Amino acid sequence: MKCQLSLPMMMIACLYTGMATAQTWEVFDMNSAGLPSNSITDIAEDSQGILWVGTNWGLVRYDGSTWTVYQAGSTGLPSNVIRSVAVDSSDRVWVGTQLNGVAIYDGQDWSGYNTDNSPLPDNEVNCITIDHRGWAWIGGYLGVACFTGVDWRLYNMSDTSYAGLQLHGNTVEDVAVRSDGLVAIATQNGGFHYLTDTSVQFLTTYDDQFPDNTQNAVIFDEVNNERWLATPAQGLLRQGGGWADGPWFQYSTNNSAIPSNAVNCLDQDAGGNIWFGTLLAGVGVRSTNGTFTNYVTDNSGLPNNTVNAIHIALDGSIWIGTGYGGLAKLTFPEAVGNTERRTLQVYPIPCSDRLNIRGHGLLANTPWVLFDDQGRKVGSGQVGGDGPTIQLPAVPDGMYTLLVLTGGGSIALHVPIVQ
Repeated sequence: MKCQLSLPMMMIACLYTGMATAQTWEVFDMNSAGLPSNSITDIAEDSQGILWVGTNWGLVRYDGSTWTVYQAGSTGLPSNVIRSVAVDSSDRVWVGTQLNGVAIYDGQDWSGYNTDNSPLPDNEVNCITIDHRGWAWIGGYLGVACFTGVDWRLYNMSDTSYAGLQLHGNTVEDVAVRSDGLVAIATQNGGFHYLTDTSVQFLTTYDDQFPDNTQNAVIFDEVNNERWLATPAQGLLRQGGGWADGPWFQYSTNNSAIPSNAVNCLDQDAGGNIWFGTLLAGVGVRSTNGTFTNYVTDNSGLPNNTVNAIHIALDGSIWIGTGYGGLAKLTFPEAVGNTERRTLQVYPIPCSDRLNIRGHGLLANTPWVLFDDQGRKVGSGQVGGDGPTIQLPAVPDGMYTLLVLTGGGSIALHVPIVQ
């Protein structure tokens, strides 16, 4: 498929009443928090809000008050050089190392996978993604290995690739999985891939006029049915419509206010705003109204302009992992003038009969209303005090809109329901 490139298109704001201008920055580094290194490589969070941080000299746990360091030799961590961190539904921490495969920590014991004890094809791990089924997608220099909990599925450029689905490049930088099972694979010099159970599609510069054969990060925006890519030389890429043939939009320094074309990482907040880290130009934010904001050392509390990781926490704060300045935490006040920041987090996604919900302004008796894709009301109730949770009605599989009436107003969340 030849990709279609267009100038940026406006998006409509849906969950935020606005982005607050006042902000609070906190910096955590080797001096202030006892981090083992100021070079941050990845950030993950468990269901309890505990932060897990990968560095180039160990793993760090932060519970909101105490920083705990895990290093090789004193723990079961096989290597201190960490490239990726992920957390599964049981709150086990998966750690991808540079040379020693994957380590898994359940809070007490360590285990893991490498080329000696598993079909993992490579001990150099670039990325780990745990999908909604609990499957672990592990990318490295010899393709991507998917561990379903029962079997291993290896995808690469050879004819031995699982189900004959061959990739166009073996060096995998990132993997994202949509709630319907669609897999997006970002590679180094191998183009961008979509993978299904029966097909693989890739886009390259030489066959499809795709902007960049390398992508550093990819995320799915399931609310707006879009995909976002971070590239090392061609800025931000965004695809709308269907994944197989939807148009692509490129945000570069030539056609937008993006601060740099060298983008390292991505995340999306509850309001749909895209946060991205750059190689030398700090943090950028692409708001839902189409505008860009840039945080650098000169205009904010960001300690370093090289940003390797961004994580939007369950409480709405933004954690930023820098290349040389440690971690920065950015928070906004609950209200600034007439601008209010309200976020909710729901899980699991997709859901069935029960939905867990947490966030600001949420009470035990908070009312909620569920609408189908035609805007028809199909259920209502109040948030329970245990969790808190929402008991969903029996409805056909599909995408629904959940309207939650908090103390600060209403928030609409799009949730896929699979019975």
